[in-house]
Amino acid sequence: MHCHSHASDGVLSPQAVYDRAKDAGVSNLVLTDHDTAAGYRALRDQGELTDDLRLWPGAELSSLWLGRNIHIVGIGMDVDSEAWLGVEQRYIKAREQRFERLLFVLRRAGLDMDESAIRAEAGDALPGRPHIARFLVSTGQAKDSAQAFKRWLGTGKVGDVKQGWPALEQAVADIRDCGGKAVLAHPHRYKLTWRKLDQLIDDFQDAGGEAIEVCCPAMPSQMRERLVNSCCERDLLIGGGSDFHQPDTPWARLGWYPQWPSQGKRLVDALVA
Repeated sequence: MHCHSHASDGVLSPQAVYDRAKDAGVSNLVLTDHDTAAGYRALRDQGELTDDLRLWPGAELSSLWLGRNIHIVGIGMDVDSEAWLGVEQRYIKAREQRFERLLFVLRRAGLDMDESAIRAEAGDALPGRPHIARFLVSTGQAKDSAQAFKRWLGTGKVGDVKQGWPALEQAVADIRDCGGKAVLAHPHRYKLTWRKLDQLIDDFQDAGGEAIEVCCPAMPSQMRERLVNSCCERDLLIGGGSDFHQPDTPWARLGWYPQWPSQGKRLVDALVA
């Protein structure tokens, strides 16, 4: 219920993601490319789909909360509506402006940035940090993508450009206004204190958010237990997903995530009901 294709920063085509999910025994697939549902629309309209793997519309929207970049997954939106297409256009503009800023700050930091090569790496997708990371690896400026993020592109680094993203409340409203459910994505990645995490969840729910990703790779068990309790106390749905981007990440395989908790209400059950 959380994966990416080359319509954003994934490596595989939407059809290849779908086929891989089917081979993994997945029954419900939500393609959640960053800030766009273009990959979903292409797969829905032109792909080879089967009855035993249901495809859902989705996207992972970038937002800001107290100066932090917070991702909100939307599931089930009407991605053909004028309202949603307007949301996508706003993000296209924001991503282009952000990319230009990224090039500027990275060049100022002494890195060799070839805009044409990075855009070629992105293909039809809007270029972003993962594409820049791959470019840095291909040109020998970084050993691998992990090093590129650790040194230049990750949170708190020179390439951590946040300008242009809407407030968390706006991202949630954009999803809900188009008929979707808003899910707080991978909360363990934000490295918040327990107090700040509770504040984020409260603000997310107050904005209309309905679910939290609890079952996802690399989440510490202590945090998973705390988030399950938070969902139960607040009557939020329990979500999850692999956040799959590419095949060579065994810790984020399609269809793989920690065991679902026995308590609480599952997001997938609410969707298929």
